[in-house]
Amino acid sequence: MTNRKIKNILYSQPFDMGGMPIRQPFPSAEVEQIDPFLLLHHAEVKVPKHIPVEKAGVGPHPHRGFSPVTFVFKGGVHHRDSRGNNNTVYAGGTQWMNAGMGIIHSERPPQDIFEKGGLQEIIQLWINMPAQHKMINLLIFL
Repeated sequence: MTNRKIKNILYSQPFDMGGMPIRQPFPSAEVEQIDPFLLLHHAEVKVPKHIPVEKAGVGPHPHRGFSPVTFVFKGGVHHRDSRGNNNTVYAGGTQWMNAGMGIIHSERPPQDIFEKGGLQEIIQLWINMPAQHKMINLLIFL
């Protein structure tokens, strides 16, 4: 077994994602991308009770030509998109979306988030797709 040395430690920077506080280790001023990974977000938030869950979280936004993969550690994430998908992934679950030709989707807390403690913790990793797969649309809930 070959021992490898750590080349670099990436510290995440606070970032506002449409009103949702997240941490983003890359891209950053130190590291743009780590091919095939385009972006990494970590969010750990207490869902506000004064905002309806349909308005909390991240509202409709587009993706195209890459795959956002969301890992849910606490609470849940309700995904709804322009292709008619409408599903919720809870703690321990994963959502893999190949945005392909393009998709508009939202990531909001599920209706029952307060029954689950009112907390959300997710990590989202954006993965670049090989050219031959860039325009394929696919959504997987695990």
